[in-house]
Amino acid sequence: MTPALSLVISVYRQPRFLEWIFASLANQTFPDFEVMVADDGSGPEIAAVIAKAQATLPQPIRHVWHEDHGFRKTIIVNQAVTQTTAPYLVLIDGDCILHHRFLERHFARRRAGLALAGRRVMLDQAITAQLTTEDIRSRRIENPRFWWNHVRPEDRRNGLYLPILYGWRGTFTDRYTLLGCNFSLHRADFLRVNGYNERIVGRGMEDTNLRARLLNAGVRFKSLSQEAIEYHCYHDHVEVRHDEAAIDRWRNTSETWTPFGVVKSEAPPA
Repeated sequence: MTPALSLVISVYRQPRFLEWIFASLANQTFPDFEVMVADDGSGPEIAAVIAKAQATLPQPIRHVWHEDHGFRKTIIVNQAVTQTTAPYLVLIDGDCILHHRFLERHFARRRAGLALAGRRVMLDQAITAQLTTEDIRSRRIENPRFWWNHVRPEDRRNGLYLPILYGWRGTFTDRYTLLGCNFSLHRADFLRVNGYNERIVGRGMEDTNLRARLLNAGVRFKSLSQEAIEYHCYHDHVEVRHDEAAIDRWRNTSETWTPFGVVKSEAPPA
């Protein structure tokens, strides 16, 4: 039976974080989903975590992998999306633990021609180091008192569950910024712009470009912050700087369809 929702998780190493994500998936109030792990070249430790989850979670879990040749999220996510079966996509990163109503809220707010963009609670190094699987299973992590002193003051509101604000957030704009760690849209809309631009390799700009092309295609954006809540685990990462010309080209593109996406073609199939 076809699931209602496909969750695409972009991962690169960090098996402990992925274990925590699977623990948070066991808590979800919305059960009708499949999981696609888009693996950007991790070693066997990630495969082992997935195998363990496949034996315990009732939802189907698939692992899409390619070799490690640097940050190539655009390519592996496109490959993963082609193997999804649900009409609606939720995309997250492999360092973000989910609130127990995360999938429910993305699915409840879905509309044709609309992309939903959430935010995350940025946990500091100290609380990430102390975090346990039981903190997730018991949903202790969802209590603001648990993490309040381990989050920057400006980020704290992202962890307050206030779905009543949905109608007010973004009242004066529908151009809400997309974060690749927390967004959703209809699969048809993702494929309508040919997914991520695979010429963008290295961290950064892939989400900005996707958002620009979706807007060019007439897809609107709506905030789902303080509703679809994530808890981001602290870790080091290497910054990849793009040159100014590339940033301008990808941010201000007039394209809707990229020839370097899911389909390698100058135009959509007839």
